[in-house]
This record gives sequence, structure tokens and C-alpha cells, in this order.
Amino acid sequence: MYDCIIIGAGPGGMTAAIYAQRANLKTLMLEKAAPGGKMISTWEVENYAGLGKVTGYEISEKMFNHTQELGIEYQYGDVASIIDEGKIKKVVTQEGKVYETYAVIIGSGTKPRKLGAPGEDRLSSKGISWCAVCDGAFFKNKHVLVLGGGNSAIEEAVYLTTMNVTVTVVNILATLQADKKAIDQAKATGKIDFILGHEVVSFNGDTKLENVTIRNVETKEESVLDVQGAFIFIGQIPETEFVKPLGITNEWGYLDVNARMETKIPGIYGIGDVIVKELRQIVTAASDGAIAAQVCAKYLEVLKRQER
Repeated sequence: MYDCIIIGAGPGGMTAAIYAQRANLKTLMLEKAAPGGKMISTWEVENYAGLGKVTGYEISEKMFNHTQELGIEYQYGDVASIIDEGKIKKVVTQEGKVYETYAVIIGSGTKPRKLGAPGEDRLSSKGISWCAVCDGAFFKNKHVLVLGGGNSAIEEAVYLTTMNVTVTVVNILATLQADKKAIDQAKATGKIDFILGHEVVSFNGDTKLENVTIRNVETKEESVLDVQGAFIFIGQIPETEFVKPLGITNEWGYLDVNARMETKIPGIYGIGDVIVKELRQIVTAASDGAIAAQVCAKYLEVLKRQER
């Protein structure tokens, strides 16, 4: 029986675990991948106050080591469902394990959104990727397409150029959505071309990606880009399938929470990228985790007082 189970060991989850442990709560942190979440595959972070320019892996390692120094219990767990029994919640994993707890903090994060174009699924991991840090090394001295115009797409395009990769950024809109600094850095490399106002029609190739067909959004004229790789950065999908039956998500699958990180079910909280919010950053996820753990501690204090 736990006081608090935290689902997800990203920056929000690990911060929540630290605050919960310091509040003397019996805490379990469940994660289905490596500690750090998307942060671990982020090439460069320079906007986390006090750390300067570091890799996402370095921050992930520091945060996780901090949790372990405090003695926080950490286990692998791919959560399948949460059963709300009022005062008690049951967290059920895909492996069939059932954990009982008074409170749950959900920091399950998001997964990359797929385009849905022909050839995408067939050529996944055969030239198509959603992580430049993970797969960029396979495309050294090659030409790749980066799909998207936001900060993630532009920053990953810049990263790819550091590995002697030639990059063409394709964006469906006529402008880029990334901030000015990211765009300036991309242009300064001299290794990135931009094709704006175009969409991907199909990914082509039999056993590996050979080229990509793109189309001008206005004229509908199609052309073929000879690239050996494609990296897709067109948004994220919240990892909330396991809580859909609880009715605590909005129409897009994000958790609806208030300023105290509370969902409409007492004892269940949401933090990080998985909640409805304006800014999804490492620092805001960590802030969410701190708030949720403190509110959770006060909730448990009242709950246990009522039991006595």
C-alpha cells in the first residue's frame, strides 16, 4: 500500500517523487521506458536555469540519481488502467501487477504524432524516424528531410547538421513556427534548405526509404525529394489511453487539471506535457510536479486524519 504512485519518470514525475519523499510519503515511481522521458533524447538544453548548456541525458541522469539518493522506490511499469475505488486507487500494469495507493500523480507524457501518409508505417525504422538524437548517426554524409516548422523540428535539424547530415526542412505552412533564435541558428549552419508551404504525399521505397513525394499546398504541384532519411516532428499525442474510462481528459486526450494539478477525481493529479497547458518545457513540468506533490501531501493528511 502506497501513499502516492507517480506514473512517469520525466522531469515532472521525478520532481514530484522528490517532493513526495521529502513529505514523508511512501512513494512509488513507475516508468515504462528510461528515466527522463523525452528529455533523455533531447540533444541540447540551454534554458534550464543554473545548468547552462547541457544535454537532456545529463539532466535526466542528475534528476534520477537525486531520486535514488533519497531512496525513492522505482520500478518498471507500463500502466494499463487506474481503478478509482474512492479513498483507494488501484494502478494496474500491462504485466498484470496491481498496486494500491491513496493517490496517483500522472506524468505519462506524450508520444510523437504520425503523419499518416502512405509508406510511413512500412518504412518506420527503415529511414523514417521521430528522434534525431536516437537515429541521426545512421545518416552521416547523407541527405534527410525534416518535417515540421516548430522548435522541435528546427532544433533537431540543427543537431543533424553536426553529424555531417544535409537537411531539407519541409513545412506545410508558408512560415516557420519556431522562435527566432532557433531559426537563426538553423540558417547559420549553411547546411539546411527550407521548402515551405508543402506537404508530404508519400514516403517511397521497398525495403528502405528512397525518396519522398511532396506537394505544393497552393498549386498542388508534386515533386520528388531524393532523401535517404526522414525525421517527423509535427506534434505530440498525450499518453492517456489508460485513464480514458475515468473521464478526466479533454477531447484531445490531455488531462484537465486546475492550478493545483487536481483532476476532477480526488486523489488523482496530472503534471507535465500530458496536461492542458500553454508551455510544455522541462522547467514547467518540474514546477507541476512540485505543486502536485505538495497538494497531494495535504490531501493525504486530511484523508488519514479522517481515518483516525
